[in-house]
Amino acid sequence: MELYNFDFSKKIFFHPGKIDDYKEDRRPFPVTLEVDLTNACNHRCSFCFYADNLNVKIVDGKRIPPPKLEVEAIKKTILEASQLGVKGISFSGGGEPLAHPEFFNILKYTNQSNIDCGLITNGSLIFKNVDALVQNLQWIRISMAGGDKESYEAVQGLDHFDRVLTNTALLRSASDSLNIGIRILVTPENLNSLIYFSGLIKDMGVNYLQLVPDQYTDDGGKFWNALETQEVFDKVGFALKQNNTRLLTTTFLATQTDLEYPKTCYAHFFQTVITAEGDLIFCKNARGVGKYILGNIYQNTLTEIWNSEKVLNIEKNIKPSNCGLFCRCMALNNAMEDVMSPSIDMSPNFVT
Repeated sequence: MELYNFDFSKKIFFHPGKIDDYKEDRRPFPVTLEVDLTNACNHRCSFCFYADNLNVKIVDGKRIPPPKLEVEAIKKTILEASQLGVKGISFSGGGEPLAHPEFFNILKYTNQSNIDCGLITNGSLIFKNVDALVQNLQWIRISMAGGDKESYEAVQGLDHFDRVLTNTALLRSASDSLNIGIRILVTPENLNSLIYFSGLIKDMGVNYLQLVPDQYTDDGGKFWNALETQEVFDKVGFALKQNNTRLLTTTFLATQTDLEYPKTCYAHFFQTVITAEGDLIFCKNARGVGKYILGNIYQNTLTEIWNSEKVLNIEKNIKPSNCGLFCRCMALNNAMEDVMSPSIDMSPNFVT
């Protein structure tokens, strides 16, 4: 089976103004922001990056809840982001966005600020306000860790499998146009549940099912590329195709090679993240990496942070070969490098 995935690098060409700004040394602010509204979550996924920050902590006898963005601070930042040219905000985590007590207030405000909205969620809290979701979102992606109750609960810690499927159906019944996707991290433990799962969702009106590998396993992609795994994907794809649900998968990238190309990092001019602590991060892949924290929205405006000496110094020195992170934006960086420094062999003025 041919493996399909979103080609994010193509999306930069929907924003030629940003490319022109960069070419003219105007340092465009990103097109897309991810916003981690809170690190609180009602699930306890075994693979979660924030697992240690999800519970209330006791410090010097005081209860310290997981961080969450203050409503007025994030609203002020969203308004400024719109003025700076941000076109889309995806509410992600961190924790579970719907666990923020003012989520719908913030969502509606964002939509009214002329910014498209997306949501990455575990799906268990969708029933709280389905109408507000479909009225204010362009897309929603539901993260599930298994294709049946047993494999799902083993990873996510709660028996919410049926609830999430019911909530997904509620979304579709409320809107024909909302782009609904489901994303599953594929492991040896849940592989065989995927065929069963495809039967459950094939008539639900889901736009796509995205299957992704664990990039941090130590098997170098052996499981992902195994014949048995690929045969399961074939069967899932065949079942979904009958009802126009697209199957998206990807290749396994065990290592990064040839990091001398591209020569610089362009990704932060297109996408970045604000964490639940209010930190603006140089790259969405750099959550939790102190040297890439650019500033904090409680202390400075986005404009002040973006034009700070720290950001300029990082931009001057950063490139894929010295970043130190596993880069999920490499295709975007490669596409921009081709635009900024085309090979002489390309003859860019001859489109044929």
